[in-house]
Amino acid sequence: MKRIGYIMETLSSVIVSPRSGRAFYEALGEFAETPQMGTYENPAESQKIKLIYPFYQYGEYTKYDPEHTDYYLPGSSIKGALLQGERSGKRLLVDDISVPRDCIVLRHLWKIQYLTEVKKEIFDVFFDHIGVEMLKTKAELQGTLYLEDDAEFTDLLKKANEKTKRKMGQMAGYVRELIETRQNKTVLEKLTAVKNNLQVLMERDDVILIGGYKGLLHSILLDHSEVERKGAIFIDNETLQPHGFVKIRTYKEK
Repeated sequence: MKRIGYIMETLSSVIVSPRSGRAFYEALGEFAETPQMGTYENPAESQKIKLIYPFYQYGEYTKYDPEHTDYYLPGSSIKGALLQGERSGKRLLVDDISVPRDCIVLRHLWKIQYLTEVKKEIFDVFFDHIGVEMLKTKAELQGTLYLEDDAEFTDLLKKANEKTKRKMGQMAGYVRELIETRQNKTVLEKLTAVKNNLQVLMERDDVILIGGYKGLLHSILLDHSEVERKGAIFIDNETLQPHGFVKIRTYKEK
């Protein structure tokens, strides 16, 4: 198998949490002081944090202590994003990536809510007592993967990007439908920005989706017959894009 070095840059924040559902609870004394939230958060909101969902961490921690925590991005998450559920017949191995602490931020989740109730629709923090650790936008990580000698990484990335574009097309179509029926000015502005940002991303050939909180339309490819689309729309409040967009390029390792 051949070894390939790559650079992954986050275009929107990436949320990857352990499957075990590990969390830190204020009520159990697992964080004593009000944690520091991301730069674009309302400082008043951080006073309400009662529960924190962590990013993947090496080791076991009994307290929320990001300054002394070792973070990593699982290779399985990157492998899944590249294969997109396909079994290509080619072996692909992906190493975990060590994540510098300054690439991890604690933020609220933001969601466009009450889409089926026009008079109640709002873009706001989703559960203001919950904080989520995430990989911040414009973070750049260096990783390594291994691919069979007769396979090309460019082909693998191309196929993953094509599926990602189809998912973006699903979401963009749904957002356009929502725009036509919105009455709340703020929600309309946010949805319009999301639509425009998706259009820009769909022009790129090096973008894939990774992590969670992407919503149904970015998680799977739906058939045209599937009309039930009333899923969550979680939005990165900094970039006004769904979570999980990254771009990937290879480089020659020394």
